[in-house]
This record gives sequence, C-alpha cells and structure tokens, in this order.
Amino acid sequence: MSRRPYEARFAREVGLAVRELAPDDGKDLQAAVEQASRDPWSWPQADRYDLDDTVRVITTRTAIAHYAILPEPPHLWVFAVTVL
Repeated sequence: MSRRPYEARFAREVGLAVRELAPDDGKDLQAAVEQASRDPWSWPQADRYDLDDTVRVITTRTAIAHYAILPEPPHLWVFAVTVL
C-alpha cells in the first residue's frame, strides 16, 4: 500500500525567496521538495537540530532548505531557505 504524499507548506519568507530563483533553479528545488513530499526521510537530518530527527535539509546547487516533518495533519513545513 502506498502512502499518500505529505503536503508541503512554506513559511511566507521562504515562498518569497523561492519566487526570486531563476526558473531552472526553482524547478530543481521543486523536484527536491516533491521528493521530500513522497518520502520525508529521504533527505538527511539537519545537524543543528540533532536532537530532533524530524528536521531535514534539502540541498540543490543554488539553495539549502530546512523542513520539519509534522504528523497531524501530515505535512512538511519548509521554514528556512538560503539562496546560494
């Protein structure tokens, strides 16, 4: 039985920063977030949050995004992004 993908929700500031990415860079980040939505544990744990394994980090060639896996309702909270 396949699990329904998690919905990804973005902090306002993250959404604004993502909109400023070049189109190809935005597509790369979108694909990475979609991967996380299908399998939230597929990205490594964020070092700074070593006591909380639900905080993960996505890296692309132009961005680093942090998200938390929240159980109810099941969703990903993308709370930080750094544009390189």
